[in-house]
Amino acid sequence: MGLFDRFAGKGPRTVDLRDLRFGRSQKTLAELSDEELEEELLRRRRARAQGRAEVGPVARTADKDNPERKQLLQWYANLELPPFASLDEVRKAYRDLMKRYHPDRHATDPERQRIATELAQSLTRAYESLTAYLEKR
Repeated sequence: MGLFDRFAGKGPRTVDLRDLRFGRSQKTLAELSDEELEEELLRRRRARAQGRAEVGPVARTADKDNPERKQLLQWYANLELPPFASLDEVRKAYRDLMKRYHPDRHATDPERQRIATELAQSLTRAYESLTAYLEKR
């Protein structure tokens, strides 16, 4: 499910950006200046780089040193997804990546085919693990 669907109220998480407060000043989105928006963007990028999935009003409270959480975040990264994406997004990303990196597409070059096979196995492990995790939630 896409971001637009979530904001449109079709998804499990409905968020009205007009009601949320951002930045150190805790202003609404409409009240923030360009400088404050830029500062909030940089703060979120830094948080993402440090391994925190989300920051702000919808922050996750999981322990960042938890090995299970690190593995979960690694599976999302393997599928080139943002942390805690939906099951539909996981399925779509897996299909798209397998189309791009399937070993049969590189049959003419043995070295590339070997690398593509390893990558496909890694993608499949991440996909199977994430679908199992998301289906039991």
